[in-house]
Amino acid sequence: MHSASSTTELNPHRLPTPAQTPCRHHNSHLPGYLSVPGLTANGIGSDLSLISGVSNIPLQLFSEGQRITVKEREFLEAAEKGDKATIVRCVQGENPVNVNVSNLLGRSALQMAVDNENLEIVELLLAQPDVEIGDALLQAIREGVYRMVEMMVNHPSISRQMLGEGWASANKSRHQESSDYSPDISPVILAAHCNQFEILQLLLTRGATIYKPHPCVCACAVCEEKQKQDSLRYSLDRINTYRALASPAWISLTSCDPVLTAFKLSWELQRLAMRENEFKDIYVTLSGQAKAYAVDLLEQCRSSEEVIALLDKQSMEDDDDEGYGADEMNSGKLTLSRLKLALKYDQKQFVAHPHTQQLLASIWYEGLPGWRRRNWFVKSLICCALICLFPLMAIYYLIFPRTPVGTLLRSPFMKFLNHSASFIFFLFLLVMASSSVSATSDRGRAPDTTEVFILVFVLGMIWAECKQLWEEGLRAYIRQWWNWLDFIMLSLYLCTFSLRLVAAIQLSRGVYNDGLIRTQWSTSDPTLVSEGVFAIANVFSFARIIYLFQANPYLGPLQISLGCMLIDIAKFLLIFFLVLCSFACGLNKLYSDYLTSFRGSCKDGAEEKYGSEAKYCSAVDKDFDGLPRTLLTLLWALFGLVQNTAPKLDKENANNQFFVEQVGELLFLVYHLMSIIVLLNMLIAMMSSSFQIIEDHADREWKFARSKLWMSYFDEGSTLPPPFNLIISPKSILYATMACKRIFSSRVIKSKHKPKPRRGCSMNDSMKNVDGSIGPNNTPEYRYQDVMKRLVNRYIHQCKAARKADGVNEDDLNEIKQDISSLRYELREDRKKEEARGSSNMHNIRRDIIRIVRSTSSTTEQTSTTQDGRSQPGSTASTESLHSLSRDTSSTSTSTLRPILLGSTQGSAFRRFDSAGGRGSSNANQGTLNRSYAQDDSGLEELVSRADLETMKRDILQGIQVEVQQCLRDVLLTHRHRPSIDGPTSPPPPVPPPPLDVEFTDLPPNDEHYFAFRNAAFEYDEGMKAIKNPTLTQL
Repeated sequence: MHSASSTTELNPHRLPTPAQTPCRHHNSHLPGYLSVPGLTANGIGSDLSLISGVSNIPLQLFSEGQRITVKEREFLEAAEKGDKATIVRCVQGENPVNVNVSNLLGRSALQMAVDNENLEIVELLLAQPDVEIGDALLQAIREGVYRMVEMMVNHPSISRQMLGEGWASANKSRHQESSDYSPDISPVILAAHCNQFEILQLLLTRGATIYKPHPCVCACAVCEEKQKQDSLRYSLDRINTYRALASPAWISLTSCDPVLTAFKLSWELQRLAMRENEFKDIYVTLSGQAKAYAVDLLEQCRSSEEVIALLDKQSMEDDDDEGYGADEMNSGKLTLSRLKLALKYDQKQFVAHPHTQQLLASIWYEGLPGWRRRNWFVKSLICCALICLFPLMAIYYLIFPRTPVGTLLRSPFMKFLNHSASFIFFLFLLVMASSSVSATSDRGRAPDTTEVFILVFVLGMIWAECKQLWEEGLRAYIRQWWNWLDFIMLSLYLCTFSLRLVAAIQLSRGVYNDGLIRTQWSTSDPTLVSEGVFAIANVFSFARIIYLFQANPYLGPLQISLGCMLIDIAKFLLIFFLVLCSFACGLNKLYSDYLTSFRGSCKDGAEEKYGSEAKYCSAVDKDFDGLPRTLLTLLWALFGLVQNTAPKLDKENANNQFFVEQVGELLFLVYHLMSIIVLLNMLIAMMSSSFQIIEDHADREWKFARSKLWMSYFDEGSTLPPPFNLIISPKSILYATMACKRIFSSRVIKSKHKPKPRRGCSMNDSMKNVDGSIGPNNTPEYRYQDVMKRLVNRYIHQCKAARKADGVNEDDLNEIKQDISSLRYELREDRKKEEARGSSNMHNIRRDIIRIVRSTSSTTEQTSTTQDGRSQPGSTASTESLHSLSRDTSSTSTSTLRPILLGSTQGSAFRRFDSAGGRGSSNANQGTLNRSYAQDDSGLEELVSRADLETMKRDILQGIQVEVQQCLRDVLLTHRHRPSIDGPTSPPPPVPPPPLDVEFTDLPPNDEHYFAFRNAAFEYDEGMKAIKNPTLTQL
């Protein structure tokens, strides 16, 4: 029955057999769950077959599990509880257990020990032959126990390939499938997932690596094969690999430029989120993790020098082929190439970080000391004065560019102020052009003064856009939405001036008839078209000034919210246009036949026929006359500009076509419900959501947009705004000459101010300074690597400190419980060993006492046979025998018998023997023993503890009491049967043996042999009382 119950416990899904559970009815052996009153065995045959078939379902995971023996179960329990002694007995016994045995959940002893972080047991198990590590290495990495991971990595069964890509194939060859980790989770990938810096460094030193996945659009044979085999596993492998590549530990330990790696990886993950929508949330989370890592590195900067070294780093993809004139003027300036890359990869948190903003602000207000400490009134006065003096300073700068005035004009804030003032003046010219009334309205007229200034400003802005396109490149230029607005605005102005020029040419050729008034001009007349295009261009020009709002902390967030709302409006218009077209097509088809016939009647004078009802004729003809007109009617109906009588027919046809009119009104009503109640409210909700998103991160979004605005003024060039940039300066002539010289000359001119290493030059050439000296420690690359090394070290220490600062979790409590359990088993094992050692010593002491007592008995017998029947020599011999017993016992185990012997020597029995002549020997023996005890008292407490003394004292008392009593009985019997020397042998009178607890009286003894026995017994009793003395027990 016990085996059956245990089998049932091991297999919870297996039903008990009929032999296991006797039925309570009809005396038949049926299962207990079928013991139903009134149910016979013949009626449940089909039920039993059904149940037996159910018990063989393959989904019963543990029904056919591996059977483990009692010893194996004890071995697994010892590994889980930390009982090292039991594990040693199970492993090193005559019939050792299999080290790789696992329980029903598939957990081996090594995995349990690793999970409990028991280093001693792990080391013991790894020392066993044929041990399989398996998932134990992954669990050790997850727990973060470096020593365990190092022991497993150094194990002969773990190869270099198994730490990386070969882990899945190795487990597959051993037919091992983990229930905790997917096959693509290798040790190095798991270490990167858990951000275990030390463990990951250990694996990297052992040769482990992670290969970057192929692009998601890759069409190679390997990717095609993986997708055909299992598309889900292919996607999960990609996600796990990118999760490892995006971990801070991997980037910190493997990348020579962690910031650039984080930028590129976050951008790539963002694109993957758009391509693989099924795992969008995962890729977005990983992209945010990479962005946060770059911000954390920036957070570690402690000085402006480190921030500049980080943001001014120039990588290969940041290199741009600038002209030598630009390099000459840019000597000593910061390029902020890494910051530009952050703007390119949309790293908003990195750009909006206080360290970055502080550096940008210091560069922005360069040349204006104390600007930020002044109040707004003083700032306004200074700005007005600078704007008024700008024309003079611009002319002075054109002639003398390298003067303090030129330096002031090249500062970013002054460039922004001058360009803003120039554009505001351009808007003022547009207002003047729109409000002024021309004296003549003829076609092809000549432009007035205001229009000439507008033309000059437009040409200056076109030249500025061309220079920006040349410097930034096409991709960078079209990436900015404001450039699209500039392009549309300038294109419309060019169209306006081109059409005006065409009208003037046609007028000079005599194409126009001067007698026609404006209302009789052709619709496609160039003058009319140019005026319409000019009006649209004015709208875009005033919208362009919103770009300047980004510099203001109050208007900037509103401008950003407006841009996001425009995107929501564009999304809404797609859905709204679909609804609008559907209703327009239906209404147009419904009224098309009636409008065609009725339109002719209206044109033939139907108003006289219908009289006051002629309004139906004009209304229907106007509202639903064709598909374009129907679209406009429905669109204006949203704003309440269309009457509810629009879908009605004329009065004569309304009586005959009641159904058509009702359908038209129903469609018109449903359109209002859909568009106004549903779609418009949806648009409002979308706009509110976008505004709330910007409002939640208003500071970050505004600083990112402001940084874009500031960075556009940091680069050299475009110092003078339109129209001053059209003036050819001596500096421009010099730059053009040098450019032509580079084009038509075969030799390369080296710059004297900023040496720029060629792509094929050696390392020594790249480290040469201007004066020709070599300084490897002064190169920007060396400084950047030094700063980056410090930042990474600080980041790693911060991560460790944050991990230590975390509160106590469940794992920590489990570790403490495991340590306590292991300590308990260790103490129990030590106690067993100590008890075994104490028991062995006690047996030795008992054996020595028995030997001494027996030798004393024989000595007493010999003494009694050689002397007279007097009692005095016998008592003296007994006393000497006891002293000999004390000396021998003390030499055998002084530390154990000391209390007993001390009590014996200080007993009153020796004082009783003084009168019999034994005073001298007793005092001598007592002095000798006392000196011996005094020498050993100092080490007594070091040899045994108080508990051990109490235990040994009880055992010794019991043993000595029995042995001494037996010895006294033997002595008494020997004296009684001793033959007399003087006369013939006569038997002594019978004396009964004394009881265990001997009681003595004051009556004089009748026999001197009995007197000797009495003295010996009294001496024993006094010795027992001395042992029970508390003062002696404390020893």
